[in-house]
Amino acid sequence: MNVYAIIPARCGSQGLPDKNIRNLNGMPLMAYSIRFAQALGVDKVICSTDSEQYADIARQYGAKVPFLRSKEAASSTAMEQHVLKDLYEKMDQYGIPQPDLIVWLRPTFVFRSLKDVRQCIDLLKNNPALSSARTVCEAEGRLYKVEDHHLIPDFDDHGKSMIRRQDFGDRYKVFSTDVIRTTDRNCSDDFLGRNVAAVITNKLCGLDIDDLFDFRVVENILIHNPELIDEYIEGAYTRN
Repeated sequence: MNVYAIIPARCGSQGLPDKNIRNLNGMPLMAYSIRFAQALGVDKVICSTDSEQYADIARQYGAKVPFLRSKEAASSTAMEQHVLKDLYEKMDQYGIPQPDLIVWLRPTFVFRSLKDVRQCIDLLKNNPALSSARTVCEAEGRLYKVEDHHLIPDFDDHGKSMIRRQDFGDRYKVFSTDVIRTTDRNCSDDFLGRNVAAVITNKLCGLDIDDLFDFRVVENILIHNPELIDEYIEGAYTRN
């Protein structure tokens, strides 16, 4: 099975301008995902970007950028399925063989587990019925909405002001790393399909950089808490 890692890194971030190439403890942010992909041992590492500047930086760290993303797939409203469609079309156009699996590495996630992502890949290799696999991490499920200054539970609180976490049950957030089967080139809103495997990973891997506050949190963890993260940046600093 051929496995490609795709790092989707457009240049039009609004929450933190140019965050994908912002220096984070000595490397541009997207380089962490490129280095992870290299350590993962996939067949190709491709950066999908709309920027020549980003493309040059991606190449410096060993990623391939055989084409630039289309304007439509790089807009602020474009979703993963639009980037996937653009990717499939460009691979055809440039004569790049379609992989069996794509590892989708969003560059705003710095921390990942090689073991857990490899498990996602193995699950798809060993079970053709699975449409995709995701790393997931523990999350708070007891969430509320605020409507007209009133607090409204977004779950069944059973008429109680407080429910213990143990009584509520486990909940997970999913937006970190996906492994996608490409057989049918699914570019619909349901591009992961309905048979998605889950691999539970460390909650550290759920830290997503959306704005400057998030960036500083991750930066401080990298600089001041190396003992907490060695396993989750494995391979990040091992290549020149």
